[in-house]
Amino acid sequence: MPLYRDEKLKNGVRLCIWKMTELVTDLPLPPNLDITSIHSNTRRKEILTIYALLHHATGSPLELIKHDHTGRPVLQNAEISISHTKGWAAIVLSRHSIVGVDIEYFSDRVNRVASRFIRTDENMPTLQTRLVNWCAKETVFKVCVGEDLQYFDMRLKPFDAQAKGSVHVEDLKQPKTIKVNYELNNDFVLTYAIAEDMDHHTKL
Repeated sequence: MPLYRDEKLKNGVRLCIWKMTELVTDLPLPPNLDITSIHSNTRRKEILTIYALLHHATGSPLELIKHDHTGRPVLQNAEISISHTKGWAAIVLSRHSIVGVDIEYFSDRVNRVASRFIRTDENMPTLQTRLVNWCAKETVFKVCVGEDLQYFDMRLKPFDAQAKGSVHVEDLKQPKTIKVNYELNNDFVLTYAIAEDMDHHTKL
C-alpha cells in the first residue's frame, strides 16, 4: 500500500497523502460504491485512491463521500477536502473545522497560464512561488466555500518559497486573511488550510 504520509496536524486535523503507483484493479472497491458509469481508468483510479485514503484514516470501508450544491465533498461526521494530481492524491480530515487541500505535480506548466491567476500587484518571480500561488488559491477556494471567489479576488502576501512554510492569502471580498501551509519538493507542491486560521479584518 503506497501510503506516502499520515500526519496529525493541530486540533485533530489529519493529512494523508497517497502515491498512486498501482493499477485500478489493485485498489479495493468499497462495497457500496458504484463506479460502473465511470469509463475513464484515470478517473476510476483517482476515486478509488481517495477512498483508500479515507478507509485508512477512518477505518471504515463503508462511508461514502457525497457532494453539496457547491460541489464540496461531504462526510456524515467530519469535514473533508480532497485533491489529486498526476501520480498523487491527498485528503485532509477534521471533526470541527472546514479544511482545504490541494496537490499539484511539479512542472513548469503554470508559467504558461500565470497571467490568469496571478494579480499584477503580486510579485511571483519564480516557478516555485507561482506553483505555491496557484495551489494556495485553489485551497482557499475550498475553505471559503460559498463565496464564489475568483483568482483575482485573492492576493498572496510576499514570501520566499522554501521546502516548507506558510503563506498568507488575502480574501479581498470579505476581507480576511487565510493562513495556508505549503510543502514544495521535486515531485509536488502541497497546500492545506484550516478555516479557523482566518484573520477577519476591517477594510481600510
